[in-house]
Amino acid sequence: MSIPMPPSIQVDVGEAFGFVFQSRNWFGRLAVGALCLLFFWLLFIPLFILLGYFVETARTISRGGRELPPWTDIGTKLREGFVLAVVLFIWNLPGSILSGTGSSIHCVGSSCSYTPNVLAPLGGLYTLLLGLITAAIWSQYLEGGFTSAFDFRAIFRRAGLRPGMTVLVWLMAIVAGIIGGLGVIVVGIGLLFTLPYAFSVIANLYGQFSQRTQSAVTAT
Repeated sequence: MSIPMPPSIQVDVGEAFGFVFQSRNWFGRLAVGALCLLFFWLLFIPLFILLGYFVETARTISRGGRELPPWTDIGTKLREGFVLAVVLFIWNLPGSILSGTGSSIHCVGSSCSYTPNVLAPLGGLYTLLLGLITAAIWSQYLEGGFTSAFDFRAIFRRAGLRPGMTVLVWLMAIVAGIIGGLGVIVVGIGLLFTLPYAFSVIANLYGQFSQRTQSAVTAT
């Protein structure tokens, strides 16, 4: 009699970086993402659609899927992408306020003096903390939408369930972002494909994180 294997307690980094190329019609699905980036200037609507697509990608991974989802139900993608953009904007607001206020330049005649922002270090610490809990924020949004993305207790329980995994997801998301930026080497055009790929990797990481930390919010 075989013994069932316990579920993985760590994210699969190899899967996150490789699942795109194992997806059906992966090039076409990335190409649609590239078009969203190309036409971002249309009231940012294509960007909200693209963000909604990666919400669906992360949710698919969290539920056991292993490939990019098809480009269907654009209205839902637009709505979910817009709502998540609002969520992330609100979460980033304190860091922006702390980092961007308080500094000033005073000039008397030809002499000028600069007064630094004493709150900037706090803004930096907040940004670092936010980076570490972003996967947990996404996880909450995937499960319960806007209000769940501000359930502080659940967010910190997810982030603190396995701190090593939380740090790993954060670091790998940074690596994916660097890969996304490398497209600028190809006269900028490469960004249209490396950025959707990078976002796909990050969505996969967040989806895996959501799946592996679900016990933190379901435990009584």
